Amino acid sequence: MITYNISLNKELAQIVDKQIKSGKFANRSEFFRQLLRSVFLSVEKNDIADDFIYREPYYSELKQRVKNLETGKEKFINAKKFDKEFNF
Repeated sequence: MITYNISLNKELAQIVDKQIKSGKFANRSEFFRQLLRSVFLSVEKNDIADDFIYREPYYSELKQRVKNLETGKEKFINAKKFDKEFNF
């Protein structure tokens, strides 16, 4: 098996560790293997029509959120504020 080394910032590393502790994955390697499988093997390569994000209700929701951002009804927050708001 080939080995790859990657560097993650603290926040991403915490997310990975949290997923492992939840029992969904046996270890970090399994987490990343599943992540790669879901990205590269779940849909045909370059087949944008099969991407769930372009299916309803996701697509309409994304269009509405962009509209809300453009009109000022919603705003972006940084990751630090998001983590604090949702107790990560």
